[in-house]
Amino acid sequence: MFNFGKTFIVLMASGLFLAACSGQKSAAEVRITVKEFGVESSVTSFEVGVPYHFVVTNAGMIDHEFMIMPPVMEDQMGMAMDMRQMDNTALAMIPAEDLTPGATRSFDFTFTEAASAGNLEFACHTPGHYEANMRLPIKVE
Repeated sequence: MFNFGKTFIVLMASGLFLAACSGQKSAAEVRITVKEFGVESSVTSFEVGVPYHFVVTNAGMIDHEFMIMPPVMEDQMGMAMDMRQMDNTALAMIPAEDLTPGATRSFDFTFTEAASAGNLEFACHTPGHYEANMRLPIKVE
């Protein structure tokens, strides 16, 4: 005779054990919208070591880029730092040619202690956009 109750308990325990052993966390989704001239995000406080899935949509009428990076200092305004240096400073980015009007792009990213704890920002560094306030401060703890 089949004992449904014991079989169900064994299957449930096995599933819980496998889930606990996998060690994988599902990524928290972060929805970001860029447009002339601003950045909006569903999340602005992040935790080191937590995986995030960023979904970035260009709701504007012109190309925008998206970068996660330290804030640009006053003396760096006016593009004293060239775009190659900006790209190298960014922790993650979507270039403008990939974020045309109406486009949505996504990527996964996990903030690490050494590289990204503290004050950062989401920003567009297409010439003139950052200066037009196309940035959003974020906090990583």
